[in-house]
Amino acid sequence: MNAVNESMRLYCAIHRAAAKMPTKDRINFIRRRLRAEYDTHREETNPDRLRFLHALAATQLETIQIQAKHLTDMLKSH
Repeated sequence: MNAVNESMRLYCAIHRAAAKMPTKDRINFIRRRLRAEYDTHREETNPDRLRFLHALAATQLETIQIQAKHLTDMLKSH
């Protein structure tokens, strides 16, 4: 997969994962940060830097998914 496709795949996955957060504030926070990071790095062309950014985005995606589940479960139990 080329760098542009991978960037867009991760962007869309994080955007969708944000929707699973239990509050609008958390959803909006993640989406604002996502857009800011994307805009900051949108002109990056260095392959090593792109690999690093993709790995970082994949880690952030996993973290968001785990947090969304945990926070949703926690709010349901109270």
